[in-house]
Amino acid sequence: MKLVKVLIIDDEPQNVRYLTTILEENGFTDIQAAFDGVDGLAKVASFQPGLILLDLRMPKKNGIMVFNDLRGNERFKDIPIIILTGEGGFLKHLAELRQFREDGPPLDDKTAEEVLGRFIASHPDGFLEKPVEPERLLSIIRKLLVTLEEVKEARQKEVNALRERKLTGGVQFKGVLFDSREQSRNALAATAAMLAALDSKLPEGFAWRSLDNRNIAMDPKELLAFQAAMTGWVYRNYQASWAHKAAIAALSSIEEAESYDLQRGWPEKVL
Repeated sequence: MKLVKVLIIDDEPQNVRYLTTILEENGFTDIQAAFDGVDGLAKVASFQPGLILLDLRMPKKNGIMVFNDLRGNERFKDIPIIILTGEGGFLKHLAELRQFREDGPPLDDKTAEEVLGRFIASHPDGFLEKPVEPERLLSIIRKLLVTLEEVKEARQKEVNALRERKLTGGVQFKGVLFDSREQSRNALAATAAMLAALDSKLPEGFAWRSLDNRNIAMDPKELLAFQAAMTGWVYRNYQASWAHKAAIAALSSIEEAESYDLQRGWPEKVL
């Protein structure tokens, strides 16, 4: 999403600086600006943006005309356009003049976005009245630019992170909480292998350290059972993560991917 080229078409330099700052602070790096409608259309052709932030009231060619020109052009009609305006009153005035000439339906208490619909060829991809709130702008941009594959990839990374938290959060064996981090699991596996090589012999007074730093005595049978249960538990955690990843890969919409429940299906932290 953040690699998308953004074109800001607005005749007010302070607005351009403000919008540019919002975008840059959120990872966008390829941003250009045009300060009137004619230059804006030329920049669309030369810069080929993946997103346009379009002001309405500009010199030479206003935003309504720019919007209609872009939507009527086969090359540019699919570029997402977010219309930004502080001209709600201006729009309503234009609409009232048209209504007077055409005897159209009354405006009543229609919003600026609804009034704008009387002048443009199709609905904009996003609409915001100034002053623009950064969170609202970014929310609209995200909905326009984030792809299903990007959301799936992010959710699968969450699965990996969740699996690692579960594997390192400790596990109970016979009512005692033991360390389940990889280093401790490897030490347990090595001790079990040594035990097998020593023909089921352990040093006298052998014990395994619990997470609360107690020495828990174990005989050979208990140690091997502990190691086998730990291995099975780790494998079940991986099975759960594989199942989640497969389920996420099969989803067909961003909404499904974003609302997918990652918490279900994991093994309990008890061996």
